Amino acid sequence: MIIENGPYIPMKTIEDVKAAPKKPNEFDSDDFNKMEKNARVKKMSYFSLRPDEYTRISECESAKEI
Repeated sequence: MIIENGPYIPMKTIEDVKAAPKKPNEFDSDDFNKMEKNARVKKMSYFSLRPDEYTRISECESAKEI
């Protein structure tokens, strides 16, 4: 699950050894779906909090950090 593993960063394999982040023009539909899930959970968390709590978590990058 994305929330447990942190923000999803699409990766590609280079020369069957190294993994590198994909460029946005290389994303496929599965990559977009996984990134969207993290964004959706972050959004729900933001809207469910009071303003003082929101400012405390507004800098978090992933739903797991929140």
